[in-house]
Amino acid sequence: MPQHPEDILEGKQRPFNGAEFLESLRDGREVYVYGERVKDVTTHPAFRNAAASVAKIYDALHDPKTKDVL
Repeated sequence: MPQHPEDILEGKQRPFNGAEFLESLRDGREVYVYGERVKDVTTHPAFRNAAASVAKIYDALHDPKTKDVL
């Protein structure tokens, strides 16, 4: 299910958690590195660390210790 920032700001949807964010990246998008198609940006060495870092931020939005400062 696509999320739209305005829906989250208006309280119509909650933000993704980390796992949901990573799953949202597995949507059939076409990404190429050096002419080769990347099947899954969440596991490819060129993108997996960036995807995992953003997923941790999404998880922090749901953590009671950090959600108020984000």
